[in-house]
Amino acid sequence: MTSEAQRAALEAVALEMAGRGWAVFPIQPGRKWPPAWHRKENCPGRGPCATGHVTPESLATTDPEVIARVWARMPYNVAVFPGKSGLHVVDCDVRKPGELDGPDGWAELVELAGRRGGPLPETWTTTTPSAGRHLWYAVPPGCRLASTVGHIAAHVDTRGWGGYALAPGSVRDDGAYELFDDTDPVPLPGWLVQANVERAPTATSGRVRTAVAVPDAFAAKAVREECEKVASTPYKQGRNKALSRAAYALGQLVGAGVLNEDIARIKLRAAVNSWGDAASIGKDYAVIETSLAAGIDNPRRITPRHSRRGTGKEAA
Repeated sequence: MTSEAQRAALEAVALEMAGRGWAVFPIQPGRKWPPAWHRKENCPGRGPCATGHVTPESLATTDPEVIARVWARMPYNVAVFPGKSGLHVVDCDVRKPGELDGPDGWAELVELAGRRGGPLPETWTTTTPSAGRHLWYAVPPGCRLASTVGHIAAHVDTRGWGGYALAPGSVRDDGAYELFDDTDPVPLPGWLVQANVERAPTATSGRVRTAVAVPDAFAAKAVREECEKVASTPYKQGRNKALSRAAYALGQLVGAGVLNEDIARIKLRAAVNSWGDAASIGKDYAVIETSLAAGIDNPRRITPRHSRRGTGKEAA
């Protein structure tokens, strides 16, 4: 295929993705990674950032005029940002070099679906040049999921907020991304939503925590106030410390059995997402996990409700 024919084909792919309501961003021809992007603290304040720091995710668009103008320059590969597009992509990878046996990502996902009761419905699916597959699902209303790496299974990653996946037709030196199943994206199954957000149990604590489906007024107030502190912390004014303190405080409530761990994690991640700093999101999520775990291992002592009457105090 000539360069011009390839350029026209990839422009058509970008327009098709945008027509589905999926936000796209150009990737250098033959590559799978976006250009190196500056962090907010190194923002030059010019070009795309003339009116404020932006990221590839925030620049991803469905505007056909912008797409036609950008893809007229060269045969860019097409990145789709799932979080911005209301999607979540499950990336089933092949075994890594040096792994002589054992399941690949697809086998792990099928096994996990069977163990957790499934289902694993057919959905819009693409294949990768390395023989992996991407399953594209629609995100349930009100659900905001981040990207994960090796969290669901050893060879299964997910692409949500903070991540992207290449559309079929995108080309690398070792092959192309291709459409495998043209079924419209179906809703992400509930068990996969849960698997995406839950934290693997650790062996460092022998305590058994009681799951709390809905926090009471005391715990809900604590979650709201801690997450508001995180979200409102100005840039370069102790964000890491504010996030660590909030996650530790909520972890203590989880350890005390008055707050569900997944609720704490989701709310803290939402507060981090409000910063709009995609380049830092992996580090910020790691702070959440470390501080949550530390708080869980040092649970807060909660005064029983009946002993608080008339004291004006909610916790000791």
